[in-house]
Amino acid sequence: MIGERRAALSLVAAASLRAATGLTAVPGRLRVALGATPAPAIVLVPQDLRTADPVRADELISGVYVFAGRIITDADPFAARPPNRDWAEALAGFSWLRHLRAAGTPEAAEAARRLVSGWMEAEARGRSRPSSVTVAAERVRAWIGASGLLLAGADQVFYRRFSRALWRQVRQLDFAIARLPPGVGRLAVLVALVTAGLCMEGEERLVSRASRLLGEELDRQILPDGCHVSRDPGVLVALVLDLLPLRQLFPARNATPPAAILTAVDRMMPMIRFFQHGDGTLARFNGMGQTAIDQVATALAYDETRGLTPASAPRGGYERLEAGGTVALVDCGPAPPPGFSARAHAGCLSFELSSGLETIVINCGSPSLQRATWRIQARKTAAHSTVTVAERSSMTLGRGLYTDGLVLSGPRDVTCRRQDLTLEARHDGYLGRVGVRHGRRLALSAAGDLLEGVDRIEGEDRSYVLRFHIHPAVTLIPTEHPRAALLRLPSGEGWRFLADQPVQVEESVALALAEGPRRTMQITVAVASSAATPAVSWSFQKLERPRPPPRAEDEPELPL
Repeated sequence: MIGERRAALSLVAAASLRAATGLTAVPGRLRVALGATPAPAIVLVPQDLRTADPVRADELISGVYVFAGRIITDADPFAARPPNRDWAEALAGFSWLRHLRAAGTPEAAEAARRLVSGWMEAEARGRSRPSSVTVAAERVRAWIGASGLLLAGADQVFYRRFSRALWRQVRQLDFAIARLPPGVGRLAVLVALVTAGLCMEGEERLVSRASRLLGEELDRQILPDGCHVSRDPGVLVALVLDLLPLRQLFPARNATPPAAILTAVDRMMPMIRFFQHGDGTLARFNGMGQTAIDQVATALAYDETRGLTPASAPRGGYERLEAGGTVALVDCGPAPPPGFSARAHAGCLSFELSSGLETIVINCGSPSLQRATWRIQARKTAAHSTVTVAERSSMTLGRGLYTDGLVLSGPRDVTCRRQDLTLEARHDGYLGRVGVRHGRRLALSAAGDLLEGVDRIEGEDRSYVLRFHIHPAVTLIPTEHPRAALLRLPSGEGWRFLADQPVQVEESVALALAEGPRRTMQITVAVASSAATPAVSWSFQKLERPRPPPRAEDEPELPL
């Protein structure tokens, strides 16, 4: 299609421009590679807000390396063959140094120095495996954060090798920033550069330049309502935990942080609450995977917005219906810009539903381990609680060298009207390929005990399927009624699903869980012809618990 070709050409042109811009950094890169590198002093150590695990520290000390669901026992993990790419990147990122830092024992310090030395030796001999720029940025921040543990009691040789290796990596990140594509990775590199500039001696020029670029990037990527331009809720938590320590480092160096850093955090905090269900998890939209509950709680502990939860995120394209402890979160926004769409999902008009502390309806979510097969399947419309038309997805993803995984076409014209707890939305994601529009109406009762929906297909005569993926903890019970199903929550609370068309119960999979992919069930309503049945009405209704019969008063006993 013409629109898809234009999007692909635009992405290729942008990548070529970044590559040409990166050529200006070649002389500086050669100077770093060939010249002597200084050994600057580290004058500040940033706070790490992510929680540490003492059990992980014991494993690292004993030579057991558990990353990405795989275990390797080796004296030098950097000389071992990694079981997969995720494991290799987790090892090279050094974020696990926080566990050793929290332990703070001499054994932890010795293990940390041994592992850092192992990476430096592998790099010097050309045995280190190439990793992404974002992994290098994570490693720089991890080394600076654990520098107190690494350098306390270290000999002069290790101190100089460590400082030079750190300085060299900072320079490489500085050279790479010009050719980085837009997205979360660019933010991660800029955060690492600002952190390094504030914590290392003599890096005032780096702080000035990198903080300016970081402010500009935050203004570009954080929308006015607090959503990230990629529409991924998980980005907000990680970014807040990265930016909060920066706000403390600037005053410590008698420097003023860019206003964009302060305002970005203030905008993102309410949106983290916006995406939360009652159990603390974040809604599984557009690349959101497993929710790190401890990280969410830590981020919200620094919330200065008085715990306000907005009902709508118009720029991000999300709505929240909440009443009586019931929450329905709805994706009613267009596809993100192509450059920011590497993790976007074809889930327009999908929703998630929770009651109290229990989630009922979910999207499949993104797998915690980035398995290629699961990742591709998770991005399809069928993995979301919405309507699939003609067995197609509402987005087209690129497959070229510069467009692989990016959205080339998808919902652009998405209209959304809301009045109190009633929401009507419509999107054109299927219009160009199958000639239809999908509209959805949701209405939550004031008591929160009834969610009514209507899905409508307008345009050509097509088959379509409504899907409602159910949380694995919920028991889905088919009934004799062909248009109904019962749901029993772990607490014993009951809900009934009812539709005006026959209902099927099928298998599904929940991908965004701590234990990895897990089998679950889904409710489907299949319609063979949109011309014959243009709309389907359905509802989720909470069932009243049967009350136990009143106890009869104990009769008085005779004094016999």
